[in-house]
Amino acid sequence: MEGELIANARTMGDRLMAGVRRLAERYPVIGDVRGLGLMIGVEFVRDRATREPATDLVNALVQMAFGKGVLLLGCGRSTLRLAPPLIVDAVDIDTGLAVIDECLAALA
Repeated sequence: MEGELIANARTMGDRLMAGVRRLAERYPVIGDVRGLGLMIGVEFVRDRATREPATDLVNALVQMAFGKGVLLLGCGRSTLRLAPPLIVDAVDIDTGLAVIDECLAALA
């Protein structure tokens, strides 16, 4: 791996994680955010107290985001896997986060 790709993964991963954590503050359906670098998992729940998985929400989010040009991947029962390429830039991170925010506003 090239040195600048590793540095970019760290920088953009921090940007992505911060953006997803801001979304978690806005949307109580986000039960957990975890990850390292550009590999981030966002767990969706019906209720943060019971941690009941929100499987239907994840499926709807993936479909809606795809319709807006952003490819997302579900993982497990109710987790969204964010894994952009190592060459991702700030514009792409911010665009992806904005689409997720827009979709959650409509779905949650």
